[in-house]
Amino acid sequence: MSSSGLSRRRGAGGGGGGGTIGSGAGSSGLGGSNNNDDGSSNQHKIAYDPQDLKDDAYSSRNSYPLLTLMEEVLLIGLKDKEGYLSFWNDNISYALRGLIILELAFRGKIRMVNDSARKRFELPDRLIECIDGSLTGETLLDEALKLIKSDPQHLSVSNWIDLLSGETWNLMKINYQLKQVRERLAKGLVDKGVLKTERKNFLLFDMATHPIQDPTPKRNVTNRILTLLTNRNFIIEYDEKYFTQQTSYQYLRSICLACGCCAANVLENVLVDLNFESRDNAFIRADEILNQFSDYPFVDKGSAVNVGLNLYGEVEKELEKDGNSDLMLEVVAAVINVFSKMDSII
Repeated sequence: MSSSGLSRRRGAGGGGGGGTIGSGAGSSGLGGSNNNDDGSSNQHKIAYDPQDLKDDAYSSRNSYPLLTLMEEVLLIGLKDKEGYLSFWNDNISYALRGLIILELAFRGKIRMVNDSARKRFELPDRLIECIDGSLTGETLLDEALKLIKSDPQHLSVSNWIDLLSGETWNLMKINYQLKQVRERLAKGLVDKGVLKTERKNFLLFDMATHPIQDPTPKRNVTNRILTLLTNRNFIIEYDEKYFTQQTSYQYLRSICLACGCCAANVLENVLVDLNFESRDNAFIRADEILNQFSDYPFVDKGSAVNVGLNLYGEVEKELEKDGNSDLMLEVVAAVINVFSKMDSII
């Protein structure tokens, strides 16, 4: 069994984060009238919130996959039949917090503070702010977003990952830790019909486990990572439910998925069926991707193993198509930078 993969620890962090943007709400009527013979009229009015219309318009331009990045990485780490993660994996909890920051960035909720002085600092030490406090519908994302939005000061990317992980000596912010993240993600996957809940006896105690109920999403996620890390050209295969062709930032999301699997030390689960040479090349390519996308602007550094040669070009195309927000992309690169600084063992 290869010792390749990534295991703790990450880079250092800097100072503060959270800003708010208010949203107005109002109501209006839509409907028609019927004039009766006696001259009276009946009007049927439907009240609506303009903010809802705004959200619908935004969603039509930016489609999100059914599963979040955190859920996809958790799926890769789960044992299919047993329904639990390896007891020896102490990396996944920290990586999941980084993926929460990534998911919020992809959904247009947070970005770097727009200050020209930020470029004097390393990406993980640059400050982030909330630019859209509307709910996402995902409990963990909404909880993290509320913390970022309500914090009186701006904190850095690495600060927020530490705080959400509970790794802080600041007693005033110890309550920022997101608790039971893995269990809550698993329950979310149960609600989405991907997992099911069972009780398993572990000698001295009973524990809830979550075996695979629908193997399709895990198979799709696994194939996407394998294609990224083993094929000469990376071509995404879509499905109508979990990862549609309308998904925004498809290639960049796939890159973050692979980087998240590296940081969570679960990439071995994806590559286990490959021969030694293919698996070794896949780990090399994963490290190349971590290196290539851990800084912004992204730079094409090629591939030493002739894998994913079209990746940089595809990312460039989708950034032009989905809208190139430099401040958002800096957040993406900053989290990948944190992942790349977790000690690598190859």
